[in-house]
Amino acid sequence: MVNKTDKPQKGTRAYLENKMRGGRYSLMLVLIFTVVNVAFLLLDFNSYLLFSASLPYYLTAFGKGFDNAFTNGSWDITGTYTLIALGISVVILGIFLLCWLLSKKRYGWLVAALVFFLLDTLFLAGFTWLLMDNPMENLVDFLFHLWVVWELFQAVRAGRKLSMLPEDLEGVPGVYRGGAEL
Repeated sequence: MVNKTDKPQKGTRAYLENKMRGGRYSLMLVLIFTVVNVAFLLLDFNSYLLFSASLPYYLTAFGKGFDNAFTNGSWDITGTYTLIALGISVVILGIFLLCWLLSKKRYGWLVAALVFFLLDTLFLAGFTWLLMDNPMENLVDFLFHLWVVWELFQAVRAGRKLSMLPEDLEGVPGVYRGGAEL
């Protein structure tokens, strides 16, 4: 009979690798959804996908708004403020992409991704509570941000534990290394 819960046992190398993959997967989804959101904004689609970074989206929206205000409503994508905002957004997304690419071999890049996404979450919280009329409009977005933070935190924790595992012992319960049980 096949066991339907063939999940790796907690503390094993496979379990920790799954946690890291989950964090990396969440980071890639954030990248993809953020790029789609910025494209939707530039193309004047009235849609917004959750599970994305806020700072690139809102920067682009403000750039587009400034260009629209200073050109009497004749906005186009080559507006100065829009291009500056897009440039900054590309840099931010490039940092997330770099963290995703390099985190496959070194979990420290997941730490960097976690820090940057925490800053993005703080930006969203500040923007929501200081500048919006109804802060509850961004509640679901904020909850998704917290979920991504949790996923990245779990991946960082798993990466740290994985780096402490001896190569020959696959996370055998009861094995001690450096005074701590793995």
